[in-house]
Parts: sequence; structure tokens; C-alpha cells
Amino acid sequence: MSSSSSCKLWRPAQFTPGDRMPPKSCAVVILNQPLENKDLLVGVCSTKGAQHHESHREQQHPQAICGDMDSLRPAVETHYREAGTHIIKDPDQYSTDLTKCLKYINGLTKNWLIEDGSDRNGPQSSRVLRPDIAIFGSLGGRADQAFSQLHQLYAANEAEFTMLGDLYLITRESIMFVLEKGRNSILAPVGTHCLTKNVGIIPLGRPSRITTHGLEYDVTDWQTEIGTQVSTSNYIVNTPVEVETTEKVLFTVELGGADGKDEDITEVAERGRENTS
Repeated sequence: MSSSSSCKLWRPAQFTPGDRMPPKSCAVVILNQPLENKDLLVGVCSTKGAQHHESHREQQHPQAICGDMDSLRPAVETHYREAGTHIIKDPDQYSTDLTKCLKYINGLTKNWLIEDGSDRNGPQSSRVLRPDIAIFGSLGGRADQAFSQLHQLYAANEAEFTMLGDLYLITRESIMFVLEKGRNSILAPVGTHCLTKNVGIIPLGRPSRITTHGLEYDVTDWQTEIGTQVSTSNYIVNTPVEVETTEKVLFTVELGGADGKDEDITEVAERGRENTS
């Protein structure tokens, strides 16, 4: 595999209470499960996500609920309207509620500016903030909806969502995200309330060749394809984990619990920020 000077940095642990690094700006989408980390700012709910979130009223209210509203109970809609939540009805039957939520956030971020700073030779400038997206969903229900969520992770880098940062799909057990072609660096601290050592690399799109560093079963220029061979039940031994791939591949890592069964194997190496491309 050819080497590239640029390296994409991923931070799946940023959504866990055990992460030691400074938080990044992010938007939160709730699809079909409660939001259990109350430290996260709730951004947008799908219609099914609103039903789950409504049963946890002590949490923050979402900024918006997006979808076709076919499953939103009237009492739930009234509750959120009175709380100031925007109800965004989109009857389009050719897009999922997740797509509708991402479209809504993509439109909002055009107005999210951050200051780049200035020097003595010029004025301060601004740039658009591209927030990472934490998508809280579940793959344990209908199989077609589970595959739709995974499909959206692959499709989200298209021009339609140019104002968004990285997408992370978060279930009760795992965090998933799609690695870009080329070199990827994954900051993956293992420990209580953070991540476990269990990971997988799944080529859901095209066949790929991957090279890894930091896993128990590292591979070099290894062909991976659904139906032939895939890297599952692998283990983190060093962080950051490095993955070079010829095509987009799905990276999964298990969430750590509160029982301390996975001991810390490393500090985040020199805070990791200097590895950002």
C-alpha cells in the first residue's frame, strides 16, 4: 500500500464520560434509544427518538424533532412544543428520519462561526464550525433499519452534508464510524467508562486492503471482503490505533462499562492533538 503524508484523526472516546481529552463541539441525534450520557448537549431527535427521550424528562430538551411525524404521539409533540423544541415535519418517504436530521443540522451549521484568531498583521477571521455528529441509535431492532443506519454512515460524506464533521453511530454496546481511504489514526483509550479493547474492521462497501498497527492481530496489505475474510474479534494493544485502507471500511469499538473489567493500557499519547491532519 502506498503511504500518504496526511492522516485522519478519530476520537470515538469523546462521547464517553471517561475521556480525558478536551471536548470537541458536536451535535447529538437521537434515533431510537434514550440518551444516557446527560453531559452531552441534546441537539436533534428523530420522531422515534423523541418518544424515548420524552420518558427521560429530567434531561435537556432537544432543539428540534425531525421526521415525517408518523409515530410521534400527540401528547409528546405538545410537551416538546411547549418546551420550545422546533417540530420539523418532512413527509419525504424517500429519505429516512436520520437523513432528515442530518439535513437540518447541515443547514444550521452555515451560521455557526468560530474565530480563527488574528496576528499583528491582519484582522481576526472567522470560519464555519463543522461539528462532529453523535448518532444514538440501535442495531438490535428491525434488520432493514439497522442496515439503513450503517448505509448513512457511508453516504454522509457526499456533497449534501458538506457542513458536517465526522459521524459516529453509538449504540448501548459500541461506537461505529467509517474510516476514510488512506491513513487513519484512532485515539482509543481503554478503561472504565471509556472503551474496551474489543474492535472490528468491516468492509461493508467495496473490498479493501488494510494495514494496521496497535492491534493484537495486526495485518499488512491484507485483502478484506464480506464473504471472504474480515477482521473481527480483534483487540487494542496500543493507542492510537493506525489503519491504512484502500477503501472506506467500518471501524467498531466496544464501549467500556463501570465494572472496571478493562484496565487502562495507556494514556492518550501526548494528548494526541498534534496528530490531527
